[in-house]
Amino acid sequence: MRLFFVSIFLMAGLAGLSACQSTGGSGLAFSNPQYSAVARSSQATTNQTSTKPKTVSVSGTLKADIYSPHPDRPKGLFALVSAKPKTQVPVIVYVHGGGWIKGKRTKVYNLPSYAKSRGYMLVSVDYRPVPKTTIDGQVSDIVKSIRWVRNNIGKYGGDPSKIVIMGHSAGSHLVSLIAVKKLAGPVRGVVANDVQAYDLPEYYRLRNNSMARVYRQAFGTRQSDWVKYSPITYVDRNSGYPPFLILYSRSDYERRKALATGFARELRGRGTSVTLFDGRNYTHGSIARDIGKSGSVTKAVDRFLSAAFI
Repeated sequence: MRLFFVSIFLMAGLAGLSACQSTGGSGLAFSNPQYSAVARSSQATTNQTSTKPKTVSVSGTLKADIYSPHPDRPKGLFALVSAKPKTQVPVIVYVHGGGWIKGKRTKVYNLPSYAKSRGYMLVSVDYRPVPKTTIDGQVSDIVKSIRWVRNNIGKYGGDPSKIVIMGHSAGSHLVSLIAVKKLAGPVRGVVANDVQAYDLPEYYRLRNNSMARVYRQAFGTRQSDWVKYSPITYVDRNSGYPPFLILYSRSDYERRKALATGFARELRGRGTSVTLFDGRNYTHGSIARDIGKSGSVTKAVDRFLSAAFI
């Protein structure tokens, strides 16, 4: 009798294994009555948010990487019962640095983890480097990506009505220029992280009438172009700008502080809400790398985004 029940048990186990294998590698079949809490836990672990972004084409050769806080959609048979995320989350559109002449959208530091832990979506975008294009071309590239995000991000679980544009270094200059020229459409805020190019003629003066090599490569040597590509040039031509968070590091501290505070003063004069972060405890690199890792810079970004995304 004992041998009989052992045989029955083994046959049931083999049948269950066969049912699992029939799901094409998903490991669990909905028709299998042995689908236990342990199995469900295993599947949930498999479907956690991926650390890898989803890369999408924006326009021509321009691409964007989407880092989503939503769990990955399951594959195989489970995809039949999955749906796009029911909730839409706030979106950070990130513009990388690189001195306008280099850089890549994959240079996002700790931002994917930071955004995920706050329930935000991060979208890191492309733009062509100088001299393959001009500053105008870079602005055009980024504006195309922002428009793509607004028109398409809902499909990925992002909220197109809650977009903040953020940049570091050259990216900080570009998002500021785009915002004050009102090219981005409605955005909830601008995070401008550590650049000296808000006012290029003033930068030249504060640098003892000289221009750093990378600035000459990006902006040329004509003062008319320096005025054209300075965000501060456009501030008093308009109003109704989104809130700004302007961060500056200890790298060339006094000059960097003067240029950031000068830009902030002009924005405030047009009724814009501006938060300044004195990052004297950070280098030009660490003020970007340490978001999500170091207390003071993380708190500054947290406060700004929490208010922007209300």
